[in-house]
Amino acid sequence: MLFDNDYFSDKVINCFSDSTTWGDDSTGGGGNGISWTSHLQELIPFKKVNNFGKKGSRIAVCSDREDSFVERYLDMDKDADYIVVFGGVNDFVNNVPLGSIDKNDPHTFLGALDTIINGLNDQYPNATLVFMTPTKTSFAHSKEPYPNSFQKNQAGHTQGDYASAMIEICHHYSIPVIDLFNISGISPFLANSERYMPDGTHYSPLGYEKLAHRIVGELFRYLI
Repeated sequence: MLFDNDYFSDKVINCFSDSTTWGDDSTGGGGNGISWTSHLQELIPFKKVNNFGKKGSRIAVCSDREDSFVERYLDMDKDADYIVVFGGVNDFVNNVPLGSIDKNDPHTFLGALDTIINGLNDQYPNATLVFMTPTKTSFAHSKEPYPNSFQKNQAGHTQGDYASAMIEICHHYSIPVIDLFNISGISPFLANSERYMPDGTHYSPLGYEKLAHRIVGELFRYLI
């Protein structure tokens, strides 16, 4: 345990994300019990850790699903002291347009982020809000030829463009952002990457544990 006094004993954290927070183990199985969130209380003694990960969820509103971050953020528990928003890989692989920081269109990546940031600030005025960029991907999908992080998607953008866009809008609103795209310590492009990322996007139980330690190391400075 990294912090052993009573500071966090009455604190609640909402972790709002996609399959990499839900706990997908790369086979379609897994669940919250192996997610990085399952390790948080071992490292920081929160009263409660809420996992609001949804497999396949995009940040932006899309026509083929109804579970975007924009459509779900109001459904979270309202007693949270901290909210961590971790996503964007599904927007990248599904060709969501980046949009513009000055146009509040929830069907674009930046427009959706603008909606979420301002909506969370309104709904949780006393909570600490932290965003995390998506980690690198090289998804070996059985049916879809998804681009890897360094390839352009059909919208003409690399995954780095989405990470940079998230950083840009968070800086615009002075919201803390952890750049896991560049500092997660886990990459599908490393040798023996299957130990941590069996399918190039989702994590093994060991990968989730390693990811949890990196997230806590970065997150801790924003919590007190």
